[in-house]
Amino acid sequence: MDRPEETGGGSGPTRGREATRARILASAKELFTNEGYGSVSSRMIASHAGVNVALINRYFGAKRGLLTEILREDGVFPGLIEGDPATLTRRLAEHAVSRLHGEGTALQRALDDSAGDPDLQAVYQGRITSAMIDPLEAYLGTDGARAHASLMAAVMLGLTRVRLVEGATALRALDRELLTDRLRVLLDLCLEDFGEPGAPEEPEGPRGTEGVGEG
Repeated sequence: MDRPEETGGGSGPTRGREATRARILASAKELFTNEGYGSVSSRMIASHAGVNVALINRYFGAKRGLLTEILREDGVFPGLIEGDPATLTRRLAEHAVSRLHGEGTALQRALDDSAGDPDLQAVYQGRITSAMIDPLEAYLGTDGARAHASLMAAVMLGLTRVRLVEGATALRALDRELLTDRLRVLLDLCLEDFGEPGAPEEPEGPRGTEGVGEG
């Protein structure tokens, strides 16, 4: 018989609820990794965890919420962002190139195979802000940090999109260190000062005319 905290009847001790929640997460992560996100149902997860399926909705609001929580705990980008500011773009570039070559955790590789799933796309879209742009903005902590963070995210996500859509065969054929350095340079450019917000660029003077357009 299910215990009260596993059926939703009665509050149960906090420790029991936390243990049940952790068991559901562990089962979902194992199944997503081994079977693929799209092949796994909430009932499969509940059966694997030995709980009532109603608990998945109670704790996580359906399968998508489970994936969101798993990715939050697994959070790759916050871990990459922490560390020496001088090597931030290098860390991000190395990670992007490693993913380009199909490296990563078993879960990450399994999720790559389910990239077209609408649930998965919705979760990833939410994580663009929560796991990449927001942490980068807080880490940079400078004027215009949001714009810098958004531009860096665009570079990283653009590479991911190329990998998922067409395989990035030409990029993977390049020397890995050369590609990493090129990507690092692009990310460094994302951190360049944008200048005064809304200030128009000064027009360039006619060729050979000194002093025109300078201010």
